[in-house]
Amino acid sequence: MELFSGSDSAYFKLFSLLKNVDFGEFFHDLRYVLIFYVLGDLLTTVFAIENGMGYEANFLIAVLLDYFGYYSIVILKLIFISFCFLDYLYLKRRGYRSMWDITRHMITLLGILVVINNLLVISGLWVPIYSFIYSI
Repeated sequence: MELFSGSDSAYFKLFSLLKNVDFGEFFHDLRYVLIFYVLGDLLTTVFAIENGMGYEANFLIAVLLDYFGYYSIVILKLIFISFCFLDYLYLKRRGYRSMWDITRHMITLLGILVVINNLLVISGLWVPIYSFIYSI
């Protein structure tokens, strides 16, 4: 089977999936995910690491940072947005709008928590809170 010939080709199937997709709606739906989980996490992480206020606690991300620098975080965020887009397509095509809404709101909440965590690390308040929680 050739890649680009006929209506059964992978190329045809890919572009038939993108037919009638409203990218404006997708990015509008994802705006808070982009603000908090993508941009907020990226900026606060880079700021904390660059200023010696913290370190990357996620082992996989820390290894990627060592080898490839901050570009690795950007690439991972772009891959994440791609997976969000596939999820958006899948759920929208099947009429599960409420499931898409739940998914994006949960990711936004996770992004807010990550940014709060990073801000606590930057402010120096995370160590006392961490010590208190684990002393109980």
